[in-house]
Amino acid sequence: MFIRRLVIGALMAAARNPAVQKKAGEAASRAVDQARPNLMKASRRAGELTRKAHDKLRDMTDPK
Repeated sequence: MFIRRLVIGALMAAARNPAVQKKAGEAASRAVDQARPNLMKASRRAGELTRKAHDKLRDMTDPK
């Protein structure tokens, strides 16, 4: 328990350090840049599936 508290305290102190915050921000930015193409592809696919589901439901409920 003591070691856990010590480690958490050290991590919290590091998180308050502006240099560490800057490096973490840069790492997060790189991760987002790498993930962006796959995220866009997944978003596009989700939109297509939503439109198909909407059309299918509309066809089932609208009398023609």
